[in-house]
Amino acid sequence: MSNGVTTILKFALVCTAFAAVPATAHAQAQGTWTMKAPLPATLSEVGVAAVDGKLHVFGGSVLNIPGPHHQEYDPATDKWTTRAPYPNRLDHIGTAALNGKIYTMGGFVGSGVHRDGQNVAYEYDPKLNTWRILAPMKAGRGSVGVVAIDGKIHAIGGRDPAGNTVKTHEVYDPTNNTWKDAAPLPTARDHSAAIAVDGKIYYAGGRLGASTDRTALLDIYDPKTDTWTAGPPMPTPRSGLAGTYYKGLFLVLGGEWPPEMRTWNENEAYDIKANAWRTLAPMPAGRHATNAVTIGDHVYLAGGSLSPGGAGATNQTIMFTLP
Repeated sequence: MSNGVTTILKFALVCTAFAAVPATAHAQAQGTWTMKAPLPATLSEVGVAAVDGKLHVFGGSVLNIPGPHHQEYDPATDKWTTRAPYPNRLDHIGTAALNGKIYTMGGFVGSGVHRDGQNVAYEYDPKLNTWRILAPMKAGRGSVGVVAIDGKIHAIGGRDPAGNTVKTHEVYDPTNNTWKDAAPLPTARDHSAAIAVDGKIYYAGGRLGASTDRTALLDIYDPKTDTWTAGPPMPTPRSGLAGTYYKGLFLVLGGEWPPEMRTWNENEAYDIKANAWRTLAPMPAGRHATNAVTIGDHVYLAGGSLSPGGAGATNQTIMFTLP
């Protein structure tokens, strides 16, 4: 074979290998993002929940000052409506939806220093547009992971009034308005993402203490045995997360990284059946201080902050879709 032919063949092999890299990256980074109607207010550290096909955003801060904000978004009309004010002035509120109602637990009275975690709990009825005070948690916590499973609400982890992350795991029973203890989280942390699906709870990422003390941990709780097991860690350790269950995946989105004064735009998904993580299309811009919900075939995030802390508070509403 001549030197000229050999050179051409080598060049072709290099080009083929190079072309395969973007194709592989594109296959891994599936999904598209769409900008939707913005929130009427610019809010950070909000509570977010979905019920009856609508997105609710409540609480949260403007310049680190919490307020009783409450807005409802209808994906069908791409419009926001003001709803009954949240019954407290808090941010970092844990939320879950169950049987057509929204349940909220805990929160801070000030997000600048995660001040004075509260033990309050509320129930919102969207049909009546009313809030109801529930039995409080045993101790105050902010940035607590809250999920609904088997007719009950689990409040996991968080940060206590003294500013310490905790392992606390309490379970609320709406039928009798009572709390009971469950197996504590294996590692104390807050600012995590949590979901419940197929009879188990998945609790990912967060921070062990300071905002620089991020973790990639994934812990899985089985209510039937009241035990925790470890899952594969997230590819990117992060805190200040949003999370939702979507098309068989535990989506973990965003986060903040104060040492570099930036936020994460990562969109990583835990495939529950495959027991493995995959990378999806990143958000249009990094953000934290909000949460994600699934409505129909789409995932929505609203509000939050585009920079660490609350200085980059946004009114953006963004939608993610997998083919």
